[in-house]
Amino acid sequence: METIAAVVVTYNRLSLLKECLSALKSQTRKLDSIIVINNSSTDGTTEWLNSQNDLHVVHQENGGGALGFYRGMKEAYKLGFDWIWLMDDDVEPLPNCLEEMLISNELYNNQFSVLQPDRKYLDVATEWQYGSRFNFSNPFKPEAIDPIRSSDFKGEKIKPIVSFPFEGPMFKRQVIEKVGFADKRYFIMYDDTDYSARVHRAGFKVGFARDAVMKKKIRNQSVGINMDWKMYYIIRNQIIIDRKFGNPFITVSRALYNNLYRVMAVGKLSVRKKSFADFPKNVSSIAKAVVDGFKFRLAEQE
Repeated sequence: METIAAVVVTYNRLSLLKECLSALKSQTRKLDSIIVINNSSTDGTTEWLNSQNDLHVVHQENGGGALGFYRGMKEAYKLGFDWIWLMDDDVEPLPNCLEEMLISNELYNNQFSVLQPDRKYLDVATEWQYGSRFNFSNPFKPEAIDPIRSSDFKGEKIKPIVSFPFEGPMFKRQVIEKVGFADKRYFIMYDDTDYSARVHRAGFKVGFARDAVMKKKIRNQSVGINMDWKMYYIIRNQIIIDRKFGNPFITVSRALYNNLYRVMAVGKLSVRKKSFADFPKNVSSIAKAVVDGFKFRLAEQE
């Protein structure tokens, strides 16, 4: 039987981490190992993890989710597992999630080398979408288009997609052998888009298994613009992605379109607040992220 390790990346969310680990230990298809990458948590996570004897724990500096996923993939690969199941600490796989992914793949002759479960806010009617085609030509559309949702299934157990988040994808060992690990330089944001595109470029098939479900605990930010520290990485890393997988036209045009929109959005926000005190600082932050995106070195990482 093939061996499977789950990798969970955590930072200062001990209660969520415990729920995630409890769900992993309750899977109907038992895991061979659970690897926890602790990004220098300061909320008691480190001490609690040190008291556990059934986990493989790695403590490291906080290099963002990207460094966590890089290290988790590397650790699981080094230990020789056949499948590596990756996730954040704010998801909780239902008991049959792992088994459903494997069963779905078996029904299609195990043709998928990457398996992605569905994610749901179980208390509200929502559907996540997973892109079935990459877009590095039209600046007015996102990087992954032609989305597939669970309601699009018509009797199938699994559908091909190209883009996946780092919330639940499971990789065959051969994928990592050819594609390598997550790129730790992204820190946060677009590290999963980068890896999806690399997997697609390498010719591996990704399958979205409808009946494999993960509960998503933390809600996405509401529509609007929030000029916090994460926005820097959203802007910078999107430009890096376009430079790496697109061409000069898409890189420049998408950066121009998206960031002119952001400048107008922070202007409207200032009008609503009746104060332009933060406007120069916000525009400067956008400009710095754009410049850093174009200056970023694109040498391949392991």
